Amino acid sequence: MELSANRKDVWKFIKDHEQDDPAQLVFKQKQFPDLPLKEIASQIQARQKAKSKLPEWANKEIWFPPLLSLEQSSSEATAKFKSSLLSGNRFADLTGGFGIDCYYLAQDFKESHYIEQQKILCDLANYNFDVLKSDIQIHQTQASDFLENNSLNFDWIYLDPARRGDKNQKVFLWEDCSPNLIELLPLLFEKSKNVMVKAAPMQDISRGISELDQRVKDIYIIEHNGEVKELLYILNKEKVSAPNIHAIQLNKMGDSLFHFQGKKHLEDDLNYQFENPENYLYEPAPSIMKSGLFKQLAKQFNISKLHPNSQLFTNNDLIENFTGRKFKIINQVSAQKNALKKVLPEMKANLSCRNFPMPVAQLRKKLGLKDGGEYYLFATTLKNNEKVILVCKKLK
Repeated sequence: MELSANRKDVWKFIKDHEQDDPAQLVFKQKQFPDLPLKEIASQIQARQKAKSKLPEWANKEIWFPPLLSLEQSSSEATAKFKSSLLSGNRFADLTGGFGIDCYYLAQDFKESHYIEQQKILCDLANYNFDVLKSDIQIHQTQASDFLENNSLNFDWIYLDPARRGDKNQKVFLWEDCSPNLIELLPLLFEKSKNVMVKAAPMQDISRGISELDQRVKDIYIIEHNGEVKELLYILNKEKVSAPNIHAIQLNKMGDSLFHFQGKKHLEDDLNYQFENPENYLYEPAPSIMKSGLFKQLAKQFNISKLHPNSQLFTNNDLIENFTGRKFKIINQVSAQKNALKKVLPEMKANLSCRNFPMPVAQLRKKLGLKDGGEYYLFATTLKNNEKVILVCKKLK
């Protein structure tokens, strides 16, 4: 990195060839014997992938890590959202990595520290933070050593434990990640009253809470581009009986498009109203699905559920601001080809199966259905256990 990132001829070549196929560039080494084309091709490939994920960084002379590190890093949108939750005098990112989170989180603190045990990532951060004119202090060490070997206290500590085991398998328990959050917890609270931890979107929230001994104050489920990208745990030094759960959908700037909030234990105190399909069908957004706060959602929007095991809702009056997808129900038919063809002669539609005893591919084949078009079909189960297909049109 030291040899290439500071070379003007390297940056000129990157800019001149930023739209080229990186795989083809490496075959031009004889034409450009003085340039490290393999390294340059890797940078061009990374910058092409970063244009949508990290638009601010992609437009600067940032030196990118290997693609795997880039893919595992936060997006600009999620990093900016995280920064809106934190502020104070002194901050530390104990798992610095590529530095995306650290850079954005540091912007509302007077003093910030980046901690990372890998030298190559520290070198990258040192170079990139200089390009970004950020005065974040860099420490090449392990998280526990950093906390143990200095006398500093922090307003906020952030960490994103690595979720890979000894054999490179994915892990989700806090104790299997690196650093081990359960072991580190006492030391974290010696140094800070406030801790933010990033977790994988696949993690079981209830289990994640129980493993942390009632230290979870808030959980943020971050949805971006139609997917749950991150879980954020806000940990508190004092014990918390029932954490707040926030389902958030972000736009590309990191601003919240919707924010649904509730508590897990309140689900037990509420009941559903079940109805057959009415005028409109509602499918909760992925972050709501992850939260499990379906009864609180139904209560807030005054909607009814189709079946205890179908996360689909209905009502007669359109809810414009519903936190998810909205559909106008055109028709209801049995899950048979002849029945569907009567209402959909072209037999072309977007098919989803929700609480239905057949996967999408198998049902599509059975029906002879072509994919696409303006209609949306939901194969599902109603409150009387009848299996049906709802023919719908999607609403904005």
